[in-house]
Amino acid sequence: MFEYISTHFEWQTTMFSKYLDGLTDDMPDEFHKLAQVFELNVFQPITIDGEKDIHAAYLMNDAVESYFVFENSVMTGVYKDIECEQIACIDRVDDDYMLIVNQGNENIFTIRFARLGMKTVYFDYGCMGHFWVKGYEYLRQLEYQLADVRDKLRYLGSSSCTDKEMILAKLADFPPIKRYKSVPDMYYVPYPDNVAPEAVTYLIGIANDVGDGRMARMLIKYLNNPTSYRCRIIAAMLHKKSHSRFVDRIIIDLRDAAKVYETRHFAKEEEERYGKVHRQAEAAMNEFKEKGFNCMLYREEPFMYSKDSITYKEHVMVFKNGMFNRKCEIHTFEV
Repeated sequence: MFEYISTHFEWQTTMFSKYLDGLTDDMPDEFHKLAQVFELNVFQPITIDGEKDIHAAYLMNDAVESYFVFENSVMTGVYKDIECEQIACIDRVDDDYMLIVNQGNENIFTIRFARLGMKTVYFDYGCMGHFWVKGYEYLRQLEYQLADVRDKLRYLGSSSCTDKEMILAKLADFPPIKRYKSVPDMYYVPYPDNVAPEAVTYLIGIANDVGDGRMARMLIKYLNNPTSYRCRIIAAMLHKKSHSRFVDRIIIDLRDAAKVYETRHFAKEEEERYGKVHRQAEAAMNEFKEKGFNCMLYREEPFMYSKDSITYKEHVMVFKNGMFNRKCEIHTFEV
């Protein structure tokens, strides 16, 4: 067992040293994570209000904000926001480290630091929504949120997830759900399909709990023989109004799983503006409910520690049943 771990770690070091020259086996795990960022060519040093040390994003989504912290850091030169290949190396200077970044031979900057740490904060993602693709938006938001949980598990490990989230993460690559992409094709990052028995068993349990026998039987067949034909059938069943209780139960389970985490908090003026948007969205949702429509409330919000271009919005999802299909309308309110 220990031999396997050692061999696996050496293989990782060899692989990631292509992206962070000077990376060695004895360096802490944070340096291997840093190499992953250079592999994706997305390294960007940032400053955080109230913090002296230089930071850089590791994993940023609705569920988590995770940063590298370059402790006791001094930066020489400047980072330039240019499209280029980043070539990085790490070196020891006395008792410190030196990170040298070459931005496509157009710019070079260095960060000298004493230690590389990480700061990770988890957030309630259950009501987060991004409506980039039209059609069956409630399923696309489910796909998006499940992908957030999967990425949290993939990059931060099992300690970042609850037991329920460990199962939900495996649904992110469940082929029938993956058919409802939440982002346009040009931005979609494909992962291998995964028909995980524990995840499908969880879905079968939900189907039985809500009395959806047809869905339960189809899931059992798909688990035993996951053909593309059965995948298409289940995917089509997901947007039928006859299976709405099954889908809603998954959404509720996911929202309940996310409630264990804190919500983002912002400056007083921002909170006041966001509160006004929330009251408008909530009032609109209540009007639809009074007319007999089922509704769900979603929101978009900027990151808490590193400001981005996201504008705070709230979306009222109003379900509209056709003869067979369950569709929805999205009503958006923003600052």
